[in-house]
Amino acid sequence: MIVNNVNSAANLYTSNAVGATRYANNATGARNIQKRDELALSNQAQSFSAILKKLHAVPEVRQEKVAELEPQVSNGTYNIASENIAASILASRF
Repeated sequence: MIVNNVNSAANLYTSNAVGATRYANNATGARNIQKRDELALSNQAQSFSAILKKLHAVPEVRQEKVAELEPQVSNGTYNIASENIAASILASRF
C-alpha cells in the first residue's frame, strides 16, 4: 500500500514537472531547455567538509607514541601521577 502511494506521488510529480516544462518552454519561446537543481554549500559547510576529510586521514593509533611507551609498560617503569589522571578525568567530564 505504501509502495503504491509512493508510485502515485512519483507519477504525479513527473506529469506535473513535464507540464511545467512545456508551459515554461511555450511561455519563453525557448525549446529543449530544462532547469536543473543546484546545490551550493556555505563556506562553513565547505570548511567542515575539509576538516572532516583531514580527520579521517589521521591514523587511529599513533604508532610513534606506542613505540615510545611500550618498553616502559613492559619493564614496569611506566608511571603516571595520579593528579594527572584525575585532571584528565575531570577535564573530559566538565
